[in-house]
Amino acid sequence: MADVLSGSDLVLLEALPEATLVVASDGRIRFLNRAATELLGHDDAELAGEPVARIIVPQAGQRLDVVAWLARWADDPASPQLRYLTLTGRTRNGQQLRLSVRVARLFQPEPLYLVTMRDVTAEQREHQDVRHAYLVMSRILAISDDAIVNLDKDRNITFFNRRAEQLFGHRAEDVLGRPLDMLLPLHHRARHGAHIDAFERGKSPSRLMGERGEIVGLTSAGEEVPLEASITKVFIDGEPTFSAHLRDIRPRKEAERQLIESRERFRTVFDHAMEAIALLDPRGKVLELNESAQQLLGADVVAEGRYFWELPWWHGVGERERAEARRNAEDNVSRAADGEEIRLRAELVDGRSHRRVIDFSLRPVRTEGRTLAIVAEGRDITAIVGRD
Repeated sequence: MADVLSGSDLVLLEALPEATLVVASDGRIRFLNRAATELLGHDDAELAGEPVARIIVPQAGQRLDVVAWLARWADDPASPQLRYLTLTGRTRNGQQLRLSVRVARLFQPEPLYLVTMRDVTAEQREHQDVRHAYLVMSRILAISDDAIVNLDKDRNITFFNRRAEQLFGHRAEDVLGRPLDMLLPLHHRARHGAHIDAFERGKSPSRLMGERGEIVGLTSAGEEVPLEASITKVFIDGEPTFSAHLRDIRPRKEAERQLIESRERFRTVFDHAMEAIALLDPRGKVLELNESAQQLLGADVVAEGRYFWELPWWHGVGERERAEARRNAEDNVSRAADGEEIRLRAELVDGRSHRRVIDFSLRPVRTEGRTLAIVAEGRDITAIVGRD
C-alpha cells in the first residue's frame, strides 16, 4: 500500500471508527483498517490481495458482481438510494451480516475504491420485528368487528378500517386526512369536539364503551346512526393520537324495541287472561300473579316471593291431606323445572273454607336446554265438576 497511499493516509484510515476497505479496480482488497478486522474477524494479512467477494457475498438466490456494484456507486457516493440498500457480509467464522455500504473513488496512480461498511443486522432485525408487529396489528384492526377511526392531534382521520367503511359508507382513501367532523351530524360537532378536548386534557388514557353514553354518527347518505364508542389516547413525541372504536347499536336498539313490545303484549295477555296465571322461577318461587290468580287466592294474600306450594289454597281437610297436597305440588314444580309439562287436577280448600276444583298446568319456559321460568295456569272447574 505504500506505493498507493501515503503513510499519513494509512494512519487516517486506520483511525476511522467505521470498518473501511481499500479495493483495487480488479476487486481485490488492498487494505482494511482495525474496525474492519474487528467486524469481520480477519486480519490484514489474511485478506490482502483477496477478492472483495470473499467478504461481500450474494444473498441466497441472488447474483452480485461486487466490482460492477462498486463502480456504479463510486460515481454517486451521496445517492439517497444507498440509504435503503444493504449487502450481505460474511465473517471469518461464516456468520452473515447485513452491511450498509458506502463507496468513493480514489484517483491515485491506479483507480481505487474506498469502501466503508456499517453493521445494520440488529437494526434490520428490529425493523423487521416492528414491521411484523405493525402488520399484525393493522390486520387485526382491519378485520375488527368494531369500526376503528384514528385521529391525529388536529382531529384529522389517519386510519379507517373496513368496518368503518361499511358503517359510514365512505372509502378509506376518501376520508384519510379529512376532519372527523365529516362523520358527525352538524348539530353534534361542537359538543363532540368539546368532549375530545376535555378527554385530551384529562388524565385517563381511555374511556370504554358505555362510559360516554350514546353518540351519533353521520353516513355518506346523510343517515344519523346511534353509536357506542370507546376512545384511547397515546402521546407520541409529545403529540396526541386518538383511536376511536365505534359500534353500531341500531340492531341492539331494534332488539330492545321488539323486547319491550313483546313484554307489553305479554303483559296485556297476562293481566287480562280469564285463567289464573302465575309466573314461577325454576325453584318454584312466585315472581308475579295476574288479576285472576289474585282473585282466586284472595285480595289480601301476598304471593310474590313465596313458594308455589306454600300458597294458602294448598289446604286439605286435615293435616295429612294438606301435607300430601303440598308435597305433590312441590314434586310437580320440580318435574316442570326439568322440562316436563304437567297437567293435574287438584281439589283445594281456599282460605274461606270453600272447596274448589282447579285444573292446573305447569309449562316450563326453556332455552338452550335450561329452564328460565315456569308458567302455572289454573282454571276453576268447580262448577263443571259439580254438573258432572
